Amino acid sequence: MTLSNLHLSDVLEFSPDEGQIRFHEQRVVLLSAAALGLLRKELVATLGAESARRLLLRFGFADGYHDAVSLRDHLNWRQPIEGIRAAPSLYILEGLVHARFSSLAFDPAHPSAFEAEQVWRHSYEAEQHLHHYGRDSSPVCWWLTGYSSGYMSACVGEEVYFVETACAGAGARECRVSGRHAEGWGADLERLRFDFRSADLAADLDRLRKEVHAERRRLRRRERELSDQARELDLLRERVVRHARSRRFVLASAAMREVLELAARVAPLDTTVLVGGESGTGKEFVVRMIHEQSARARGPLVSVNCAALTETLLESELFGHVRGAFTGAVRDKAGLFEVASEGTLFLDEVGEMTPALQAKLLRALQEKEIRRVGGERSIRVNARVVAATNRDLRAEVAAGRFREDLFFRLGAFVITVPPLRDRREAIPALAHEFVNRAATQYKKPIQGITPAAMTALAGYSWPGNVRELENAMARAVILASGPRIAPADLPPEVQAYRHVVAARGGSRGTADASDEEGGEAGAFDLARHERELIRRALARYRGSRKRTAAALNISPVTLWRKMKQYKIADEADDER
Repeated sequence: MTLSNLHLSDVLEFSPDEGQIRFHEQRVVLLSAAALGLLRKELVATLGAESARRLLLRFGFADGYHDAVSLRDHLNWRQPIEGIRAAPSLYILEGLVHARFSSLAFDPAHPSAFEAEQVWRHSYEAEQHLHHYGRDSSPVCWWLTGYSSGYMSACVGEEVYFVETACAGAGARECRVSGRHAEGWGADLERLRFDFRSADLAADLDRLRKEVHAERRRLRRRERELSDQARELDLLRERVVRHARSRRFVLASAAMREVLELAARVAPLDTTVLVGGESGTGKEFVVRMIHEQSARARGPLVSVNCAALTETLLESELFGHVRGAFTGAVRDKAGLFEVASEGTLFLDEVGEMTPALQAKLLRALQEKEIRRVGGERSIRVNARVVAATNRDLRAEVAAGRFREDLFFRLGAFVITVPPLRDRREAIPALAHEFVNRAATQYKKPIQGITPAAMTALAGYSWPGNVRELENAMARAVILASGPRIAPADLPPEVQAYRHVVAARGGSRGTADASDEEGGEAGAFDLARHERELIRRALARYRGSRKRTAAALNISPVTLWRKMKQYKIADEADDER
C-alpha cells in the first residue's frame, strides 16, 4: 500500500467511545487553521518574530520526523525513495498545503547528494500570516519548512534541511522550498543548524527571560521617574497657586496657569528670561514671581521702564555715571546693574531701546561687566536680567530695529502672556475680584455684577487687557447706584458691545460669528477700539500726551507710536 492510492479513511481512525482520533496509528487532535494561526500570532507577540520562527521550525522538524518514521512502519517502505515521493501526497492528505516536486535528485548510495525543489500552493501558514499581519518582507511558512526538513531527514537517514525561497505570505504567487543534504549547504550549514536544533531552544528561552526581566526593570524605573515627575509637577502647581493667592492674583484660566508654571520652572535657573505680551496682560506679575521664586529672592528686584527715559538718561540709569560726566553730574552714581547685584534687574519695554544702547546692554550681558558713563574702568556686576516687551521682537529683528544677537541673549527662555481676549473664561473671576477690591477701597456696598453687565464684559475685546478691566471695574463701582454693577455703570466702549448684540437680536455666539466674518459693527475690532480709546483720552486731556499716556497706563513713546500707527493727528502737547 502506498500513499498514492490511500484515502483519508484508510489512515484516519475515529474512536468516539474513547474520545480519540488516530492518524496512521498515532493519536492526533483536530485543530482549525485559525486556531494554529492564533497560536502562531501569540508566539510572535510573546517571543518576537525571530525566536517564534526558530521555535516553529524546530517544532515542525520534530513533527515531520515523527510522521515519517510512523508512516514508514505503517506502510513498510522498502526504500527511502518511497517515503520521499510520498511527501506531497501526505501534505495534501493532512490538509497542510498542496505540494508537488519540481525537481528531485536522490541516490541511496550517495545520500549526501540529495537535492529537491517543491512548489506549494494554499499554504495554511501563509494564509494565517497574511490574515494577522498582512504581507511580510520574508518567507513565513516556518512550521511547514521545518516539517519538510524533519520528514526528509527521517526518510534519507541523514541531516536534510529545507529553506523557503519564495512565499505567498511575502507577495509571491506560490511558495517554493529548496532542500539539500547538510553537506550541500556549505557555509550556511551552521546557521541552519542553529535554527533547527532544539538544543538551542533553552538558550533562546533563557535569553528571552533575561530580556523580559530587563524590560520589566526598565519599565519599573520609568514608572518611578514618571511618578517622581508627577509629584514634582503637583508640587510646582501647588507653589504657583500659593504664590498667586498670596499676591491676590486671580488664577482663573488654563492659559495663565501654564504661563505661571513656566515661570516657576525657570525661576531657580540663573538665566535671562524674556516675557512677551500686550500691555496690561500681567507681565510684571510674571517677572516678580520669577524673582521671588529664585535663589536671588533675598536680593533686590530693580525695575526700569526703557520707554520712559531718553537714551542718555537710560544709559546713566542702567550703568551709572561718574562725577562731571555731564552737566548736573555732581557726584558718582551707581547704575541699576550695580544696585541689582545678587538680585534681579527688570528691563520693561526693552523693545523701545535705541540701537546704540542695545549694543552696550549686549556687552553687559556677555561680559558681566559695565562701565559708568564718563568712567574709564570696568565694574563686574552680578545681576540676573529679566526683560519684558509688548512688541514682536522677532519682527523688530527682521526689520533691523532690534539686534538679533541681543534678542537671542535676552530670549534664552521666552514666556508669552496671552491677551485677555484669548482667556475670556477668566473675565468673570477677574471682574468680581476687581469689584470687591474697588468696593473696599471706596467703601461702597457693591455685592456683584448683573448678568447683562457680565455679558458685555465677557464680549468686549479688552485692548488694554487686565489693566483696562481693572480700571473699568473701579469706574463702575464709583458710578454704581445699586447693589450690583449694571450695564450703565460700564465704560461706553464696553456698553457698545451690548448694544450691538441687542441690535442684532442675537447671542454672544452670533456676535462672535458675525465679527469673524467681517461684520460692519466690529465688536471685536481691536484696532478700532484702541484707536477710539486714544482719541477720547487725548480729547479729555486736551491733547496732553504725557497725561494721556499716564491715564492709559502706557509710556509717552508707546502713545506716540500708536498715534502714528493709527494716523491720529499729532496736535498733542508734550509739555502739558
